[in-house]
Amino acid sequence: MRTSCTPAARITSVTRVPITREERRVAGGNRLTAKLKVRGSGLRPMLRASIDDVQSLGFVFEDPNSADVLVGEVPPGAHDLILYDGVQEVARLAKSVTIESSASPRIAGVGTLVNMDKATADALASDPAYRVGSPQGVLKLGDATAQADSSWQRPLEIVLQCDPDPNHEGCAVGGVGLNAPWPRILRLPGPRGSDLTFAVKEVFPAAAPEPARAHVLLGGAPEILALVRAGDRDDCLDDRAAIVESVASRRAGGLELDVTLRLGVDRSQGGLLYRGQMLKAGAPFALTTERYVLTGTVLSAGARREGDAK
Repeated sequence: MRTSCTPAARITSVTRVPITREERRVAGGNRLTAKLKVRGSGLRPMLRASIDDVQSLGFVFEDPNSADVLVGEVPPGAHDLILYDGVQEVARLAKSVTIESSASPRIAGVGTLVNMDKATADALASDPAYRVGSPQGVLKLGDATAQADSSWQRPLEIVLQCDPDPNHEGCAVGGVGLNAPWPRILRLPGPRGSDLTFAVKEVFPAAAPEPARAHVLLGGAPEILALVRAGDRDDCLDDRAAIVESVASRRAGGLELDVTLRLGVDRSQGGLLYRGQMLKAGAPFALTTERYVLTGTVLSAGARREGDAK
């Protein structure tokens, strides 16, 4: 309880400020939607904050005149910011927090469910939640294979809901930033209440890709180029994966090979993107299959027109 010599807490202003990456990291998997700078007087380290009746994720004391409030999921609208000392309300600023209604973006995450026992890996094949088109957002589920440590894994592509991101720093799911370096580890619900580890390798827009065709000059040793066949598929679970449509003549004494690829692309301000990389004449290109890895240069690329051969 506040004694007579403790100054009364008072809020004079509340403003929204950027969220740091460290604050996102320590949010403990909770959705961190806003950070508020609270100015006033009589602020103390042991106070806690709420936005109307929604408890904040954190009250970070700076000095008696300044503190930060970390905000989780709060309904849209104008809300009061309330400070408590224990259960006693000590300060309030009415309608000082405005939460705008906005739909968080969705993305398609491609990666691998890892470190499963064989029973769990097998059970996914018959689990309704992991059927293609399930409400959980599963787009593709690959075959189970053994890992080097005798545990099991399965490739997975699934639609994921991004956390609200007021700083426009990219998609995060459960506080894990998907623009961070690989591996990006998420937890997904599994069969019989189990917890699955999902290592996200690539991120794509949730919308379907646009069909395109690219003419690429691959370079490499003649023995490697001789492995290239029509129908070879780039190592990507998503429908964007490049597929060799035709193989033309060799160049440069057999060290280069012309191939035509059909693939799925996304549009950006700079042009077409394939797996996040620019797809235009002169751009580098890598083709990775089960049998070989080759790199080369894009000679030409463009969207496939309706009526083009598939």
